[in-house]
Amino acid sequence: MEHPSMHNNNVISIDLAKNVFQVCLFTENRKMASNRKVTRPKLLDYVLTLDSKHIVMEACYSSNYWGRLFQKHGFKVGLIPPHQVKPFVVGNKNDHNDALAIAEASMRPKATFVEVKSLEKQDIQSLDRIRDRLIKNRTALGNQIRGLLAEYGIALPVTLIQLRKSIPSVLEDAENDLTTISREFISDMYLELLSVDEKILVIEKKAEAILNTDENYHRLQTIPGFGPTISRTLLCVLNDPKQFKNGRQLSAWAGITPKQHASGDQSRMGGITKRGNQTLRRQLIHGARAVVRHCEGKDDPLNIWIQKLLKTKQSNKVAVAVANKMLRMAWSVMMKEENYNSKCLMPT
Repeated sequence: MEHPSMHNNNVISIDLAKNVFQVCLFTENRKMASNRKVTRPKLLDYVLTLDSKHIVMEACYSSNYWGRLFQKHGFKVGLIPPHQVKPFVVGNKNDHNDALAIAEASMRPKATFVEVKSLEKQDIQSLDRIRDRLIKNRTALGNQIRGLLAEYGIALPVTLIQLRKSIPSVLEDAENDLTTISREFISDMYLELLSVDEKILVIEKKAEAILNTDENYHRLQTIPGFGPTISRTLLCVLNDPKQFKNGRQLSAWAGITPKQHASGDQSRMGGITKRGNQTLRRQLIHGARAVVRHCEGKDDPLNIWIQKLLKTKQSNKVAVAVANKMLRMAWSVMMKEENYNSKCLMPT
């Protein structure tokens, strides 16, 4: 998304840190007026003395907090993705040069910016990050339980659902090789697994309650492959779908469009760019895999299209293509403020 307010004005660029920040003031003629270090307690007061109301920072650690704080004091804030800043770092990498690079990158005609998250969206993102960590811990715990039981000659299914069902009967079986000690720690790990399940469920309910009145949250879930988690993530990272001209721009922003390698009269497409929000991209592809897995025997346009792709393409490539399509449909659903309709809203 181009940030028009960042051009033809003095710009303050800030290289964020924990305690010492680098603050650079650029004039509208792209000349550096100042570039100095400022400690955390003095940052806001110093920025208020500068002759500019436009601030740019990298979209990184603590940028949303500072963005909200500066916005409260009347500043227009733009958060620029780090991959757009890196090419403009000249010389050694240090705070001084990083602040210059942030300012230079923000003035480029094709610079795109990330919107500052509201406190509500910050809550949703935080809950989802905690949920992701708990899911990783749960997967590791389940794998450890299976591995330990295998040393006693007990082989359990891979899925967590089957694992939960099997452990009680394993503990009650007096004829297996489990000792008194092993039964105790397997029982403790089983209770730990159930506790993690409960924590994940509580977090999901809290996150869902925040968006329960959001109409787009419910509209998105009418799209094949979209569930509560993907819908939350998309609404969390996307403030306004109108910032994109069409669904293809949204897909490119999310990093699920092919890389282009072009020179002269030669042009070829590579793998996806993997730019944008990594969590959103991962969840979209997982959702797309579920759609691809259940497409057989369905006669709506989307599933017919998927069935044709599967005849010539590998399933993982098809899943990425479906994820691209899902995000474009999401843009259409939000812009038209309508539920998903396979005949009317599926882009060609």
